[in-house]
Formats: sequence, C-alpha cells, structure tokens
Amino acid sequence: MRAWVRSRRGPACSALELATGFPTPAVPTGSSPDVLIRVSHVSLQFNTEMLMKTLPSFSFISPWIPEIELSGEVVAAGEGAPAEVRDPGTHVVAFQKVPGPMIMGHGVLAEYVRLPSSQVARIDATVNMASASGINCSGSAALKMVRTAGVREGHTVLVNGASGSVGSVLVQLCKLRGAKVVGVASGGNEAMVRDLGVDEFIDYHKHNPLPAYLAHQYGDKPFDFVLDCVGTQALFVNSPAYLKTEGAVVNIGVLEGIGVTARNMLFNSWLPTWLGGVPRRYIMFSTPPARDDTVYLVHLIEEGRVRIPVDSVFDMEDAILAYERIATKRARGKVVVKVRSD
Repeated sequence: MRAWVRSRRGPACSALELATGFPTPAVPTGSSPDVLIRVSHVSLQFNTEMLMKTLPSFSFISPWIPEIELSGEVVAAGEGAPAEVRDPGTHVVAFQKVPGPMIMGHGVLAEYVRLPSSQVARIDATVNMASASGINCSGSAALKMVRTAGVREGHTVLVNGASGSVGSVLVQLCKLRGAKVVGVASGGNEAMVRDLGVDEFIDYHKHNPLPAYLAHQYGDKPFDFVLDCVGTQALFVNSPAYLKTEGAVVNIGVLEGIGVTARNMLFNSWLPTWLGGVPRRYIMFSTPPARDDTVYLVHLIEEGRVRIPVDSVFDMEDAILAYERIATKRARGKVVVKVRSD
C-alpha cells in the first residue's frame, strides 16, 4: 500500500515522503477486536506539522505515519469487534489514540489501517466521506467545550474562530442547545459563518483590537461564556469588560505557540487577583477524540442537524499541498486528503 512517512524532523514539505510498497496491516482473525479499514479520506490536524518539526526522528522507531482521524470502509474485522462494524463494506469513521500511538507515528495517512473497534464507529453510507473524516477531532473538541461550559438555552456565547474546523461545529452545537451565538472570524468568511446559524457576526479585521470593540458593544450585555478556538490571550485578559462575573473563557487554541500558551494557562488559572490575576475563570484542556462523542455526533450528522464543513480536498499525491493550506490558518473547516483513488 501507499503511506506518507516522516523521514526526518522538519516541516511537511521536507519531512514527508510518499512510500509505496508499504506493508499492509494484517487481517484481524479469531477473537481479535480490531478492524481493518480501507481508508477513504483523512482530515489533517493543524498541530501535526508542529509535531513533525519538534519530535526527533529515531531509527529504532517504526516508520512515522502522521494523522489521527479518517473515514473509510471495513475490509475485515475480528470476532471481538461489535457487529455493526464487522461486515466488509460498512462505512465507518475512526481515530488513532493520542498522545501515545500518535507520538510514536502510528498514524492513519495510509491506504489501509488497523485499529481497535473501540476507536471505530459506523456511519450511514449516504454521508459524504470527506466531511465524515473530520467528525472525530473537531467534533469531540467542540462537544467538550459546550459540555464544560454548560451552554444552554438563554445563554449568550462568543465563539472566537467561528469559521475554523472546531469553531464551525461549536457554533452549531451551541445553537442546538438554544444559545445566542456571536461568531468572530475574518470578513471573507462571514457568509459561511452566518450560514452555520450565528445570530451576530464580528469581523476581527474590521474591529481591531477585538477586546476594545467587545467592551464597547457588549459591555452592558456581557457574555455568559467566551469559547476561544484560536488562543488569544488578550481575549481573556480583557474579559471582565464583556464577560459575566460567573462566566468563563474556555480556550483550546494555541495561536501564540505551545510555550507561551502553557505559561499563559498557568498564570490565567492560578494567579490571584491581588497579584494582577484576571477576575474571571479560565479553562483549558486537551481534547482527544472519544468513541462515545463520535457516536453522538454521527447521529446528529445523519439527522442533518450538524454538518462538518470542508475547506478543501487534496489527492493522496498532493498531501504536502494540503499541509501548506492548513498552515495558512485561513482554512474554512477541514482540510482533507482523499486517499482512495476510485
């Protein structure tokens, strides 16, 4: 089979090579709970290239394959797999666990993958496979943000990065819960974000600096929650001007870099107000995919209540171009690689 493999440390353009003749995973047999999947599409993650630039390349580690979420069809499954993902030809979405297997390079940007059935969920064959490939990560992250904040009917929330892969799902989940949603994105993405259901739209280019505009526009009607998919420290620092006292900023973004974000998280969470701390709650957490979340989101998608926006789809041979697209930070939804050639 073909698979993209990291040969050295560095950006995707220099670190990845398309390997041919790569060993296809073994077919599960006996009581194995594993599922062998023919991959249809793989959704790329923004932080994959950061890992490729950061993690050293060790010769004693098996070839390092990137990415963690996919859509595809069942080729074979062991008797220990649930009946709904056992029949050949069944459409599924699946994910690789993080951080362990992903750090070790057991990714899914390949023509076939073998995964435990606990990481695989059936999806209706009518669902677009490019869109389906982005359910696990973006969907799970958005769902965790909504649940952590406790968004419900009557709340007003700000979604920063509303046109991104997580923000676009987050807007829809907040609306399903009956909240009023104010979405922040660039003006060029206004039509897309409004189509997702936001009640109000803010162009951060037009209203810069954003915190000053929020204070002026929403100071007398503050938000219940600020849901930040970008990672803008100024949004939290200035939040008392537009966020309710009992509210919180929930952040999953690392726009300012891992090191700076880690430092900010420490100070934002623990610095007391008498030492200059911000008198508002700050919440940040990891958002690894989970099968229960995937099953819940699959039902919403099959019912037409949520959709996973796709920015662009690249052929398997053009995966490097896909990484270049996601690196622009301007993608509207998921950037996807089409693995299957038919």
